[in-house]
Amino acid sequence: MAALRPVAVVVDLVDKPGGRKTHHGDVPVIGGIAMFLGCAFGIGLLTPSTFMSAAVLSAGSLVVVVGLLVDRFELSPYARLTAHLAAALMVISASSDLTISSLGSPWGKPIEFSALGASAFTCLAIVGAINAFNMLDGMDGLAGSMAFIALTALSILAYFNDNATLAGVTLVSSGAVLAFLIFNIPAAYNRRFRCFMGDSGSTLLGFLLACLCISASQGDGPKISPTTALWFVAIPLYELLWTTLRRLLKGKSPFYPDRAHFHHKLLDAGFGVRGAFFVLICIGLVFAAVGVAIHEFGVSDGVSFPSWLAAGLGVVILMHNAQVLRVFVPERFRRTNVVGPETA
Repeated sequence: MAALRPVAVVVDLVDKPGGRKTHHGDVPVIGGIAMFLGCAFGIGLLTPSTFMSAAVLSAGSLVVVVGLLVDRFELSPYARLTAHLAAALMVISASSDLTISSLGSPWGKPIEFSALGASAFTCLAIVGAINAFNMLDGMDGLAGSMAFIALTALSILAYFNDNATLAGVTLVSSGAVLAFLIFNIPAAYNRRFRCFMGDSGSTLLGFLLACLCISASQGDGPKISPTTALWFVAIPLYELLWTTLRRLLKGKSPFYPDRAHFHHKLLDAGFGVRGAFFVLICIGLVFAAVGVAIHEFGVSDGVSFPSWLAAGLGVVILMHNAQVLRVFVPERFRRTNVVGPETA
């Protein structure tokens, strides 16, 4: 990360404050490429697997490169979606284990897809996850920390299921994310050398977690339920679903920017940036723990999925009444502080 900072300055890959961006000073946007290099190198040291296939690596590279172009030059939302769809198709071509052929039994009966239906739904899931983390990335450390929580939960279940390949990939990936968070969490110590992940980083995290959740829940061998995986990425998915619905109900494009994300609601309720970060991370940790418990205690999909939907509605209501949370947050997190969000 430190080695890439001077390069970012030379090529003007920096985020400048202004408009909806309220951070202080020019900040290098090199988190995405750094995490990708770390993941690729670390996974390359593991036993050869689906995740080291040329198709998956090429798809990940495409996501990162397009993200870098967005960070540097801006691209239309439709150009981004086309690239993300291409990456999803590349993943599908890599292995049947990276295709969603079953959704478990979320309504009490098994849901199975035909070959064409599985490919279509897999594309939707991967593109959705990419954009979920992209929408979540509006505050220092938030998207990275949510990804780290999800990766840790997946590694725990991979260990319980004796899935060495998945455990290795999740641990390597969580290490790369953790290294980035040293430069990005909203803390006083890193203000002089902080970096942003940018679109290249947030879309990479969404892509990576989509592939890992699919691998963990599909194919042969011990697997987790697809509905269990939803708990690990609950906050990004709730953000995506609620933001899309909110904008459509207002007659606006889902890509139309606004200031009504979860972290904005917390900031408007009087939390500092660290306070908003603290609240959302605590909720993410609780949901990940619920997901692990659901798997270990064998809770049925017919209970897990409706509970996940109800929890999402609860989060939306809570974020729109966020002032009630102030009594549960330490006083130092409720003060206005100088650590500004990545974007506003």
